[in-house]
Amino acid sequence: MIGQNLLALFVVLLLVSTITRQVALLAVALLVLLSYLAARLWQRYCLSRIDYEREFGEKRVFFGEEVDLKIRVANRKVLPLAWLDVEDDFPLAVTLLGSDCLPHYLTGRVLLHNLLSLRWYERLTRRYRLRCNVRGYHCFGPVRLRSGDLFGFFHREETLPHRDYLLVYPKVVPISALNIPSKQPFGELKTRQPIFEDPSRLAGVRQYAYGDSLRRIHWKASARTQELQVKLHESTTTIDLIVFLNLTTFEFAWQGTNPILLELAITTAASLVNHGIEEGYRVGLIVNGNQTNSTQPIRIMPSQDPDQLTRVLEALAKVTTMASMSIESLLDRESKNLPWGATIAVVTPLVTADLLAELARLKKAGRRVALIHTDVVAPAGNLDWLTIYSVGGEEVWHELQELQLA
Repeated sequence: MIGQNLLALFVVLLLVSTITRQVALLAVALLVLLSYLAARLWQRYCLSRIDYEREFGEKRVFFGEEVDLKIRVANRKVLPLAWLDVEDDFPLAVTLLGSDCLPHYLTGRVLLHNLLSLRWYERLTRRYRLRCNVRGYHCFGPVRLRSGDLFGFFHREETLPHRDYLLVYPKVVPISALNIPSKQPFGELKTRQPIFEDPSRLAGVRQYAYGDSLRRIHWKASARTQELQVKLHESTTTIDLIVFLNLTTFEFAWQGTNPILLELAITTAASLVNHGIEEGYRVGLIVNGNQTNSTQPIRIMPSQDPDQLTRVLEALAKVTTMASMSIESLLDRESKNLPWGATIAVVTPLVTADLLAELARLKKAGRRVALIHTDVVAPAGNLDWLTIYSVGGEEVWHELQELQLA
């Protein structure tokens, strides 16, 4: 509309100057035409060769830590920019210190707004400080650029799909802060035989002897040798701890999610894994949910690998809030594949009769089980057979958020 008005003004001035033979009006007409052409030139090329870059001091941080963020904007062309309006899409979960953000039409998002002026081949850097008080895999971007001519007649908008991610690990605290004793939290973990066989680790075979269990028979080796052969397993004294995390916070899915109890459960699971690794256990994590941007369930089998804690914390940082299956079904499915003698610790915001029945079945089958719940309501009934810890409720989570660790 503005362009049509400028062209119409040029035509009118040109006609009047021609009829009246006034050079001044002709000069004004030419000035209007030049302004129009210059404005169009700026509109067409203003956003070409514009670079936008985010640089984090760290891409992985722990809950409650602060991280530096540098935003660099470069104009890599001869044409200067009188103004450049930048709106960067930020997660609301990350607090921008010392600066204000604009509201966003999407829930959980805000806009970081910058109004810049760039000369030819100029590069600007803005520095910010972020506080990470929400665990998760936080996405930054896209960014929307808007610029135009010097006179404000025309403008051009463009969205850059460039995204960056910041991983915030869940808070890890001493398990004593969760009302769980740090000394032998699940009772005496020694078995009757200090050295026992691990059926998942085959060492060889030997000839069958009277009294050997039929479960130990190696049928392929027996067929090959034409004599019954039994499996020999490696001996191990390593304690296995498998943490099962339940993401369900309400009995019915339509009730949604209690984010505070869920975050408390995630922190509890992370703290238990950290404690187990410090004690020299082989620790694993199994969750009835998926990671962000993934359809694969979280299943990290027990290991003493030095990077095991990092793998667990990264999985817990990315875990979504929706359960993909019930915790009872998960326990029934996965317990068949766990090493014999492993301790099963179930961390859950919700204790149901079905869960207690499944734990009773595992206990009857000879499994060592423990229940850690993050609700203030204790499970009903006679549960002397089960090791139970009540972490607490929402108040405990608020206290842990403020807990400063050396």
